[in-house]
Amino acid sequence: MDLTDGALIESFRRTKDPSHFKALVQRYQGRIYNAAFRILGNSEEAEEVVQDTFVKVHQNMPKFQRQSSFSSWVFRIAHNHCVDLLRARQRRSGFSLLSYDPQAAPADDESAEGSLGVVSQLADSGPSPAQALDFKEQEAVIEASLKELPDTQRAVVVLHDIEGLSYQEISEIVGANLGTVRSRLHYGRLKLRQLLEPYFAHQDVSPAPR
Repeated sequence: MDLTDGALIESFRRTKDPSHFKALVQRYQGRIYNAAFRILGNSEEAEEVVQDTFVKVHQNMPKFQRQSSFSSWVFRIAHNHCVDLLRARQRRSGFSLLSYDPQAAPADDESAEGSLGVVSQLADSGPSPAQALDFKEQEAVIEASLKELPDTQRAVVVLHDIEGLSYQEISEIVGANLGTVRSRLHYGRLKLRQLLEPYFAHQDVSPAPR
């Protein structure tokens, strides 16, 4: 049976057995890469985030406190690297990007929950070659639309709707309160839906259920 994150961490701290740290890397590197790629839109930078994240995790493993989950901790490190890279881009381009980031969450958050199931389509695979081709095209459209979101909204949409993290986990990762997380998710979904509606209206298709 696979060891839990906590068991692997404690064993690595106690024995320094590299296989235990390698198991943690293997468990999370794919998810970190996927999240970083969708936040940054660049495969080389996403690979850089994965490498830098686990270097920092290894360096700081003795300092890890169990108050938060390991997954929240590792995603927070990765998110911080993504933010640094986005800021570096802005400095190189000579301007700062402005994003609409209201602090108050919408009252009807449950309606927002179901409004953009299409995002979770990214992880689906089609049961037939024809459907797989359709899904691949949809994925490309969604990836391009994600890039149009403000950085803060895109990060929350990726972490919640694609990676399946909770509001509390995302709050810890991005360093924002729960209301701000809900707000960013809501407005990010609205923007993404606006960007995707022309494509799906033209194709006359809807995302396949998970």
